[in-house]
Amino acid sequence: MPETPFRWNIARREQLGSLTEGLSDYRFMRADDLVILRRTSARLLALSNGADLAFIGRSPENFFDYLSGLFEGVEAAPTCHLVQFSMRWPGEGGVRALPRDKLEGLFAYLRALGLAPADIAAAPAPLALVDFVAYGGTMETLVSLLHLQAEWEGTDWNAVQRRLKLIGLTHRTKNSPNTWRWQQNQAWLDLIPDVDIKNVSVPSGFLYLIANFQAKVTRSHHIGRWASPERGTLDHDQRLALRLAADLYDLGRTREERHRLAGLIARTHQMRQPKTRALVTALKR
Repeated sequence: MPETPFRWNIARREQLGSLTEGLSDYRFMRADDLVILRRTSARLLALSNGADLAFIGRSPENFFDYLSGLFEGVEAAPTCHLVQFSMRWPGEGGVRALPRDKLEGLFAYLRALGLAPADIAAAPAPLALVDFVAYGGTMETLVSLLHLQAEWEGTDWNAVQRRLKLIGLTHRTKNSPNTWRWQQNQAWLDLIPDVDIKNVSVPSGFLYLIANFQAKVTRSHHIGRWASPERGTLDHDQRLALRLAADLYDLGRTREERHRLAGLIARTHQMRQPKTRALVTALKR
């Protein structure tokens, strides 16, 4: 089995032991931030239309923990993945110039997650890649790496890219015909001509919180760790993040929270989609 980045399974509390205890300066996510998390999750689910969800990197880990709890035991719920990946720009020469041992480490990790190109092509549901997007660098690099892995492993890339969706969490701005969108003038999108690209606009303060300020459960899985993922003891900030992850998971498991989210999804235009209606019905049970 390949070495993969370790992250505690919040659903198995015996793994946590006393890691989240005794945090006297711990604060749960502010009520306003929780409202944004819930509303953004509703938009993500409405736009994904039954696709499984791959949250890219550490910025969207709150969504992963919250929705993992929310979907526990829910029929027809999407599968959530947290993909530990950090690389906005691969450098001169692109992804093909990266060291082979590093690439092999990352590709083994994606296979372990069930997210290698062959897995994506054969999966019963499409896969939506979800991340905070400013200019699209991380999305570009990840898609380029998936394309390279498909080439190495003999997987039909067209079969892969047809199963992908991209959902960007973007800074909220005034909407107008002249509004710049990150997917404009991106040459790399030629790799994924059939992919549906959607954006969910989010208040800038919340995006700054989850992308730059908030403590994370895991350390960044950058190229220096692809071939040999780092394992070690948690520092204080990581323990705080683990406590938040557990609380978000527990919140999502409650009947009240599932009904709140179902109500928000039901108000979207996407409720006409059969898979979206089915998810709302399942959450209300």
